[in-house]
Amino acid sequence: TAGLAEVVLPAASHLEKSGTFTNGERRVQRVNRVIAPLEGTRADGRIMVDIMNRMGYPQAGYDPAVLLEEISRVVPFFAGVSWDGLGPDGKQWPVNEDGGDTKILHTERFKIGKGRFVFTDFIETPELQGDDVDEYPFILTTGRRLQHYNCGSMTRRTPLLDLVDHDELLINPSDAGRCDIVDGDEVLLRSRKGRTHLQVRLSDEVRPGVLFTTFHFPEAAINHLTSGVLDQDSMTPEFKVVAVSITKASRVCTR
Repeated sequence: TAGLAEVVLPAASHLEKSGTFTNGERRVQRVNRVIAPLEGTRADGRIMVDIMNRMGYPQAGYDPAVLLEEISRVVPFFAGVSWDGLGPDGKQWPVNEDGGDTKILHTERFKIGKGRFVFTDFIETPELQGDDVDEYPFILTTGRRLQHYNCGSMTRRTPLLDLVDHDELLINPSDAGRCDIVDGDEVLLRSRKGRTHLQVRLSDEVRPGVLFTTFHFPEAAINHLTSGVLDQDSMTPEFKVVAVSITKASRVCTR
């Protein structure tokens, strides 16, 4: 995408700068620079400070400890967070002004009282409807493997590639038997939107009628198959249910 951009901001990686991460465990962790940044790159915080100065909003020099101090003044549940006070294990917010953190967020009750369970009607996905539904007898669901992160742009450049170096299609042995498919076979996977070729692995981890694959390797082009169907409330793409067919040589596999 850099080739399409009008402005490229050369940010340093997380190993090349100091700062903090706040994760889904509510843990604020301090991160220390491991290696010097590449020539011409800067910490993203320093880039933001430079932009503000150039736009007429004078800022002091960038310092991650000073920035964290400002956050603790502005964000109530970070009130007791300090650079030196985080220590090696970090703090879990809310962090009181005395530095005490919160290991368990809700113990006796929720802060806002009891929750409300909202019933919703089941709505069948359009992926499994239509006059051509018999042409796509399998449900493809996509996900991740432990060894790779999302599209793999970071993990494919690490030794993890030695453990998993391609996307594969998991199929239940009963389905594979009906389709005369064995481990290692290459099949054509086709949906209403597109097609791709994948290597097969037989697995009891998937139910009959369901196929599973990952999206870590661009050459597999899995998202060429996924549809534009959205959840009506969250507007989330329906990546977990895609109607597909599989073909080995000239034989179409059916359920």
